[in-house]
Amino acid sequence: MSNYSMLSSAMLATNFRAIGLTVAAVVAIGFLAFWIRNIVASRGELGSEIELAPNRKEYLSDEELEGTKLDKSLSFALVLLSLLALLLPFYWIAEPGRQDGAVAAYNRSFESRGNDDYTEGAQCVNCHAGGGVGGNAPYVLQDADGQFIANAAWQAPALNNVLLRYSEDEVRYILNFGRPGSPMAAWGTPGGGPLTTQQVDNIIIYMRTFQQQSLDPLDIAAAGDPNDARDEESLLALEEAEKIKADIVEEVERSLADGEFETLGEAVFNLGLNSKYAAGALSCARCHTAGWSLGLESVPGLLDEGVAGCGGGNPSGIGFNLCSGSTMDRFPNDAWLVPDGSWYTRASDSQLSDPAPVAGNPVGYDGTYILAADNTRVELNEQGAPVDSSGEPYLILGADPENPDRLGDLAQCDYVSGLWEYSGSGEGELFEGFVNGQRYPFAQDGEVVYNEEDHIFVDPDPITADDLADLGEVIELEDQRLVAGCTIVDMPPRTSVAQYNFIFNGAQAGAGYGRGGQSAAGMMPGFGKILPPEYIQAVVEYERGL
Repeated sequence: MSNYSMLSSAMLATNFRAIGLTVAAVVAIGFLAFWIRNIVASRGELGSEIELAPNRKEYLSDEELEGTKLDKSLSFALVLLSLLALLLPFYWIAEPGRQDGAVAAYNRSFESRGNDDYTEGAQCVNCHAGGGVGGNAPYVLQDADGQFIANAAWQAPALNNVLLRYSEDEVRYILNFGRPGSPMAAWGTPGGGPLTTQQVDNIIIYMRTFQQQSLDPLDIAAAGDPNDARDEESLLALEEAEKIKADIVEEVERSLADGEFETLGEAVFNLGLNSKYAAGALSCARCHTAGWSLGLESVPGLLDEGVAGCGGGNPSGIGFNLCSGSTMDRFPNDAWLVPDGSWYTRASDSQLSDPAPVAGNPVGYDGTYILAADNTRVELNEQGAPVDSSGEPYLILGADPENPDRLGDLAQCDYVSGLWEYSGSGEGELFEGFVNGQRYPFAQDGEVVYNEEDHIFVDPDPITADDLADLGEVIELEDQRLVAGCTIVDMPPRTSVAQYNFIFNGAQAGAGYGRGGQSAAGMMPGFGKILPPEYIQAVVEYERGL
């Protein structure tokens, strides 16, 4: 609601309150006048007199009392009742507006007190600057033994987008308990700080007043009338969001042009390292790279290989170490990158039937094909498995430790072995190619003899070692069949939509994410409201390559 609308509502509520009080006063005055008139016009008790004394005035007759007098009294009551019936509903209708006006008045009071706490009480302004644009905090750099090394300046992040990154409960948690490994101290009484619960809430209410426009299209559309995404307020929000986005894009492109970073993902991951843009509030590295907030002057090797994204140390070791492989373990590949840069989502469960397609295959919107890296279509059969032009299902090659990109590749092979068939005791059982840990990959003249108790294992599709070697590289499938002479269908690289969603939305409160007792508040912020989607996608690819 705009300030003008709030002022109009408050004035309207005030006017109807005055009308309500006036109606109440009229009713009270009318009742009092009627009561006084009756007292003045009344006569004393007749007592024991049977007839009216000569000096007494005769009262109204029954005809007048039940006629003219009664009509006047009823008319007077009807007028008062009409006033109540007509005017009081207006007061009731205006009551929500009066309450909103009261809430707005209280909020203005809380904002004023929060401003005082921000600037004078807790003096947040000393580190985060006026309007929450971010600044520097003094920090003493120490070694592992706690010995003094140097005085340093810590990048205190901008707070003018903090409520877009965190929920108010998360911000309240940080204010109460501080940030381990950083100059952010515990300010609330639950964490041993000097601020009362109301003072912490006042600061949060004050921070609402200088928050930037969200870049989330849903927030933009809801800026005005939720039923009209093209109303004036929503269009103004869209215009403001475009300005913010353009400013971010300009800063990222400048850092790439100046050679500060090599890739788009690295530039967004470290946004503000050299320029202090938003004081690092948009940067992933501020938490995931130890020492990032102290800058290159204090930590000269900050961007050296093996350091960027390898958080977990002090200072600022708040985020996970992204270099340890935990990213890929926590967010396995679940989508393909296609030539236009977009991501396909995982195939539905109904499409994961036998023979199963590649996990996460890019099923087309019509459900009939997946795309190869060169943008060609690969048909799917009725079970949703990729097939070649003759309708034969492609093989899905398993993981190759020396060639991890091969995981999930489609292939057509000249030779595919069968599973080993057990022909000794228990004849007819399938055997997966291993006997006491030793694999028999090739059959000689159609059979392999396992000497213990003369059990015999027969390859149902016999081929000699020499013949197999002539076909080219031999690859073992996950079911331990052997294939050779394979032509691999070049599929796009794969990525993780789940990781994208995690960065977009942030950690869920209570999900056990973070360090230093922070997990109860879900301290991984969401970046979906402050970064363009393509930048979040670039960060995903950068982090998965660390």
